[in-house]
Amino acid sequence: MPRFLTFILISLFTTLQAQVKVEANPDPAPVNIGGKAQLDHVIYTQLIVPPKLIWVDDKPVTIYFTVTKEGKAIDPFFKDNYDAYYQTESKRILNFLLFEPGRVGGITVDSYGAVTMIFNGEKYKESLKERKKLKSLLTKPADSTFVIYEVADKSPEFWKGDDALPAFVLDNLEYPSVAKTQNIEGTVQLTFIVETNGFVSNIKAIKGVNGGCTEEAIRVMKNSKWKPAEKNGKYVRYKVSYPITFNLKLMNQDNSNGQQ
Repeated sequence: MPRFLTFILISLFTTLQAQVKVEANPDPAPVNIGGKAQLDHVIYTQLIVPPKLIWVDDKPVTIYFTVTKEGKAIDPFFKDNYDAYYQTESKRILNFLLFEPGRVGGITVDSYGAVTMIFNGEKYKESLKERKKLKSLLTKPADSTFVIYEVADKSPEFWKGDDALPAFVLDNLEYPSVAKTQNIEGTVQLTFIVETNGFVSNIKAIKGVNGGCTEEAIRVMKNSKWKPAEKNGKYVRYKVSYPITFNLKLMNQDNSNGQQ
């Protein structure tokens, strides 16, 4: 390649880099989908710790990064010194999180973000018992790229069969008292990621219902378990859309049948 052309390409690349601006103080600041509650859930369901490193008390690790305008966390780093294993595991956990990007003047921007992950040994040992419930269903290797699919060779399935999902929702749903008092009904439309180990993450209401219904729908779905999607012989992350309907008549009928 001619020297002058190489110089032009390098200059162009340097100029493009200079044009990328990362906002230090966006308003609002970026936040992971679901906030602390869903961050804790991801840690609970996805953390991996060798037996010799299991601890009892809390281990907080604060990780810093850039959140792109598309809601992806990149370029993680630490300002404090932590055990090398927990730094590596914090970076891995960060890959599970999607973010609501920061905004300036209502426009999404690249901006700096941070989360503090609380690692607790007792909760970790408790979570291992939950994971065992799904272990017998997971017979294939898991994809490790963190790519999220919306089309796969096989879609996710509720772990007790898709026919059992509506019953699971109805059995676990607690109609919010405010919604009852104000006769609020409607359908909460959720999206979420079914992870390769069958748990869910990044639950988001793209259509909500007032009176606490949106929060209750998210709570119920957070406790669901799935058979993961499959692509090319591996389990993959998969984006699912699911509606949860709040209907006072249906809830009253269910209570009268003694099912709750």
